[in-house]
Amino acid sequence: MMMMTKGMTAKNFDPVRYSGRWFEVASLKRGFAGQGQEDCHCTQGVYTFDEKAGAIKVETFCVHGSPDGYITGIRGKVQCLSQEDMAGAETDLEREEMISSKCFLRFPTLPFIPKLPYDVLATDYDNYAVVSGAKDTSFIQIYSRTPNPGPEFIEKYKSYAAGFGYDPSKIKDTPQDCEVSSDQLAEMMSMPGMDQALTNQFPDLKLKSSVAFDPFTSVTQTLKKLAEVYFK
Repeated sequence: MMMMTKGMTAKNFDPVRYSGRWFEVASLKRGFAGQGQEDCHCTQGVYTFDEKAGAIKVETFCVHGSPDGYITGIRGKVQCLSQEDMAGAETDLEREEMISSKCFLRFPTLPFIPKLPYDVLATDYDNYAVVSGAKDTSFIQIYSRTPNPGPEFIEKYKSYAAGFGYDPSKIKDTPQDCEVSSDQLAEMMSMPGMDQALTNQFPDLKLKSSVAFDPFTSVTQTLKKLAEVYFK
């Protein structure tokens, strides 16, 4: 808990209070971390604190193209490490890309996707959260506990992000206009084979190592390839 608390910009960060469902109402997503999310509607994340592991588990969802488009989801884990631990945890790709941070989001069994910085800049836990997801100002998310908090809410936290060097004019609203329910998303994530498809585990194929995909492809395309391999 203490390591997690020290890893975020938000003062005295509480991972238990941060847990639950967050709706992305605006974001700036450039670079690797934003690939495959350009057409997302109704993006949301469900966070669960794992006290034993000292990490926050996260499931993120996106509806592509339109309110009734196809849905993608992925599982990850937010962890915070000391500088010493961090150095030993980096892969060659991460060192090459200089991807390092106090806390990071990693997809544990998708080693071809490098870890991404994760920093809760500010939150009151009940209404809003502002989250940085890159080592520079190329990725930020504005979260709300409700899907449609209103334009004043969104503009307020876009302006707040400016204090961290972000250009508010480049932070775009995320449409929360889908009829898909949280229950439907949870059902999707629990479908047979979905866990294996999202975490690169293919016991039936008896694969000895991770499937080698281009790490710079979009997450969406990666998931499609995983599904094709698993369900062929």
